[in-house]
Amino acid sequence: MAVTTEVDPRAVRVPDVRSAAGFEEFARTAQQRLYRTAYLLCGDAEHARDLTQTTLAKLYQHWRKAGAAEHPHAYAKTVLTRTFLAERRRRLRDLLVLTRTGGTVREPAADQPELRVTLLAALAELPPRARAMVVLRYWDDQSVASVAALLRCSEATVKSQCSRSLARLRVRLADAGLSL
Repeated sequence: MAVTTEVDPRAVRVPDVRSAAGFEEFARTAQQRLYRTAYLLCGDAEHARDLTQTTLAKLYQHWRKAGAAEHPHAYAKTVLTRTFLAERRRRLRDLLVLTRTGGTVREPAADQPELRVTLLAALAELPPRARAMVVLRYWDDQSVASVAALLRCSEATVKSQCSRSLARLRVRLADAGLSL
């Protein structure tokens, strides 16, 4: 007796990565993961939501290319990280313009230590690029090579920046009575 293993076509559902429905399905599955990474990068829930939405908007604009990528989640994380770094550079540029013109600069609410968990406060003290390296390398568990490719730098730069950043985090956490 021959056993047939026919697969119900409704059971195996391959999303159409080139359609708007395919993007919506991808966005639903990737949104929480992108938000967690964004939160660790910027240290503020509101900015993380904005960063996640900006990333999803950019992905939607280029969904044909992003959806056709071998690893769309990695593509999305690349867009997220580069968007974060670009926004930090833009804010720094704006801050420099304000200080040159004599404008007043308000302290952001994210710098209030009573609102921060010690680790997030320690992460916030790191420069944006170093913070991105630490988050990608240790939180997202990416290899040195993938972080270097993502941030367009050498592997040696990733290793040295991560080493220095971890040393700073250890000192900061030791001051708070915690260890890394």
